[in-house]
Amino acid sequence: MRGCCRTLIIWVRAVATAILTGVVSKIVVFAPGALAGTPLAVRLAAPAAGMAAFFLMRRSVFAGVAAGVLAILVGMWVRGG
Repeated sequence: MRGCCRTLIIWVRAVATAILTGVVSKIVVFAPGALAGTPLAVRLAAPAAGMAAFFLMRRSVFAGVAAGVLAILVGMWVRGG
């Protein structure tokens, strides 16, 4: 019974991760609100920078989020907006 529960938990986690990835991807590509004024290149670079920081900083969620936000801010500053 334990192996079955463990498999179910792994499956639920995988489905939740896939749903979250889909939602974030949709927000990045089809940006709502103020984010729509940000160029697509900046919106695509920010998650890439966040993922790089996440893995470089030993899976630190804080580092990943901070790097993503910083990438958007720098991208907007460079663009002049």
